Amino acid sequence: MKELLTKAQAMLTKLWNFLLPLWSSLLTRWNAFLEKLSTINVPFLNKKLSPRTIGIAIVVFFAIIVLVCLKSCGKNIVQAPVPVTTALPLSQEIRSFATFDGVVDPYLTVNLDARVKGYLTKIGFADGSMVKKGDLLFVIEQDTYIQDVKLKQAIYTEAKLEYNRQKSLLKENATSQAAVDKALSQYQQSEANLTLAKINLGYTEIRAPFDGLMGRHLLDVGTYLDTTSKGVQLSTIQQISPIYVYFSLNERDFLKFEKNQDPNTERKSEVNTLPIYAGLQSETGFPHEGVLDYAANLISTDTGSLQLRAIFKNENYQLIPGLYARVMAEYGPTRQALLVPMTAVMTDQVGNYVFVLDEAKRAQRADITLGQRFQQNVEVAKGLTPNSQVVINGFINLSANQVASPTQVTLEAMKLR
Repeated sequence: MKELLTKAQAMLTKLWNFLLPLWSSLLTRWNAFLEKLSTINVPFLNKKLSPRTIGIAIVVFFAIIVLVCLKSCGKNIVQAPVPVTTALPLSQEIRSFATFDGVVDPYLTVNLDARVKGYLTKIGFADGSMVKKGDLLFVIEQDTYIQDVKLKQAIYTEAKLEYNRQKSLLKENATSQAAVDKALSQYQQSEANLTLAKINLGYTEIRAPFDGLMGRHLLDVGTYLDTTSKGVQLSTIQQISPIYVYFSLNERDFLKFEKNQDPNTERKSEVNTLPIYAGLQSETGFPHEGVLDYAANLISTDTGSLQLRAIFKNENYQLIPGLYARVMAEYGPTRQALLVPMTAVMTDQVGNYVFVLDEAKRAQRADITLGQRFQQNVEVAKGLTPNSQVVINGFINLSANQVASPTQVTLEAMKLR
């Protein structure tokens, strides 16, 4: 410890020995400067100034300069009013809503199968085209089945004539009841065989079961169709008017909706009644209107969500199976709300706020609580009144209590979807 004190004392001594000559040199030069100034004659005083007087004058001069600077800095700077754009909040009826990701799915999907053997002789549609119910799509070789119908028709005609002849003979006691019964059996068998032959002939023509969108043909003309019990698939047709959109509700939102629902309301009462809106990626808003027509009974343990489905008319075939769709569902009662442009809302550590102008056109901060967002606007649940002059443009150059030069505009009414 003594060694450290000794070293420190030695260092301070060296520092003092270094600074003392420097300080003496500065004092010498300052005195020389004052002596030189004292040799200057002042005409109106008719005498020379002493170095002390000159030094005091220099100090007073610099003191005056400092006082002037401090005084000028203390003056209030008059700023010009900042040009801004203001508007009253938009007052409009709204409903709560939720948005989901959905997938478009066909209303019906049917595989077109060949049910009889033969060569494929005709394809009556273009791949991917729309067809009407009853349009001829495929033709299978018909000659064999046409001839079979003719053969069965001849047997049927003969059996019918024989049965009628046996009945006439029975009335004249010229035949037995057994002969009549046998003729009746042959007549009924021939009738059934004729019906089956006509059915098989009908199977050689495959027609559209409904208005729909065709897939591609899976077999070409000239292919022999050796049918099995399941048939040979030729193509697929999908009904897309009406059409389905499937979407899912996660567990957290499901519990929120259940909490807000009237406990006396019947479960699944919104199925076939709740309006559902959808929009594609290339569309603005949700222009397609449908209705909820299915809700799963259980939340999936794999995905943690409840599957829902809406049905849409799709009269113009704008919704195509496989497309991604944005889905919106409105719920709860309508309410009157105040809306402001989302671009007018600022955020800091305290929270969300906007600038409003008071009666003196001074900018004041208004802390707000936001609700749901509607396209470019957002609901303000707390913090504003219908008469608040909200700054919607130019607020970047504003600060609290600053005077503004407002230009008032009117916000346009908003489409809810």
